[in-house]
Amino acid sequence: MKIGIKTKLALVLSAILLVATSSMGVIMIVHQRSSLESQMRSMAGTLTDEFAQDSKIPFLQKDSLALNLLVQNISKYRGVNDVYILNDNFGIEGHSRLDRVGTEFKERARLLGPDFDAGGLGEPPWLVSEDGGIITFVAPMVFQDTTVGYTVVSFSKEFISERVRGAATGVVVLVIVAMILVSLLSIPLAARLLRPLFSLFKGTREIALGNLDYRIPEWGGDEMGQLISSFNMMACELKKKEILKGVFNRYVSPDVADEILKEPERIRLGGERREVTVFFADIRDFTSHSARMSPEEIVEVLNRYFTLITEIIFRFEGTIDKFIGDAVMGVFGSPIRSEAHVALGIKAVFAIREVVSRVNSLRVELGQTPFHIGIGIDSGEVIVGNMGSSMRMEFTAVGEAVNMASRLSSMARADEILISSELYESIKGMVAAAPLADTSIKGIDRPVKLYNIVELKGKWKSEVDDFVQEVAKRFVLEVKVH
Repeated sequence: MKIGIKTKLALVLSAILLVATSSMGVIMIVHQRSSLESQMRSMAGTLTDEFAQDSKIPFLQKDSLALNLLVQNISKYRGVNDVYILNDNFGIEGHSRLDRVGTEFKERARLLGPDFDAGGLGEPPWLVSEDGGIITFVAPMVFQDTTVGYTVVSFSKEFISERVRGAATGVVVLVIVAMILVSLLSIPLAARLLRPLFSLFKGTREIALGNLDYRIPEWGGDEMGQLISSFNMMACELKKKEILKGVFNRYVSPDVADEILKEPERIRLGGERREVTVFFADIRDFTSHSARMSPEEIVEVLNRYFTLITEIIFRFEGTIDKFIGDAVMGVFGSPIRSEAHVALGIKAVFAIREVVSRVNSLRVELGQTPFHIGIGIDSGEVIVGNMGSSMRMEFTAVGEAVNMASRLSSMARADEILISSELYESIKGMVAAAPLADTSIKGIDRPVKLYNIVELKGKWKSEVDDFVQEVAKRFVLEVKVH
């Protein structure tokens, strides 16, 4: 019995689709495995190194509670198999099993060798073992050019295998569904579908090779056209997320970061004009205080205050623009636009002052030096975007509002929040502020009327008071523990 042309075309199309889909699946699986393994090694090394940095001060202070918390926290990361904090004699100082603390690190010979020499391993962290499905990294804890201990973190590759198996299952299902659909197509549709199919195959190959700018010409409104549109949409999203990856990673709150990834078209890299609110917060007389403190105390105090300020900024949907010595710059309304940027900024700086005041009261009770903060805040049109050089750039804001906020911060005394008269007029119904004498400010050819925010009113006050109570209580407990 002769086979009709319709059947032949259907079989040919089925075979081509099978080969194309299978090739696409294999490429995607291989690419995904390679990408996941590379990401895992990078993540594992970075995590181990950061763990060493975080563990150094508690280790030197022999703070068992802090070491245990650090071990418990890092153990929660997906893929982490085991965690150790070792002293310079390879004794265990921190582990998820408390009964192992104080014992000898029995894995030393297998992972590090009997004559471990960190000098011959290059820059830390060091990949010391890749045994089966487990990889192990070691990072030194270095204080004043002396290695005082090590952190050892092992990671399981099992979750990579799970992801690859899931991808393989998806490819098999895709092939089966595609074969069934092709077998039902008529000869005209079979002939028409061959051309976009090859386009899809070429497109997947280009994407697998890293050409995220490749697009397939649009093809009608049928199922193949929808598939091509979906492919182009996928390529577009991959390109956008690749651009965004790393740019906002440590600049914005988790909620803002989620919004960026869900709708990246809402922001545009490069310079653009934007109405934002900017503030600078600076610790008063920090230089004179730090002269009486050890380097470890200085770092501990700055980290504590910056952690507190960062949490408050993120709570009110702001962005950390940069840390400048003992000062911090925050922005509201960028990179995600917000019509409420003024309200968010004012509430944030008032919350910062209130929480810092409560923490300072506790420090005085404990016989420690309080650190008062002066704040300057302003609002207006600025330029936001990536700025710098081709080798290094940062996402920041420049403009008159930024300059004014910086100068007001420099002028603010301890616990003052200075604003211009223009900003005061826009929010005077929600704040109580004390007027100050007209002041000359560099770059402005006339005396400027300034106000010091004393209190918030109405809904702003109740919202900030509740938040201040929550944050201050937690930070007070942390200060007592340390």
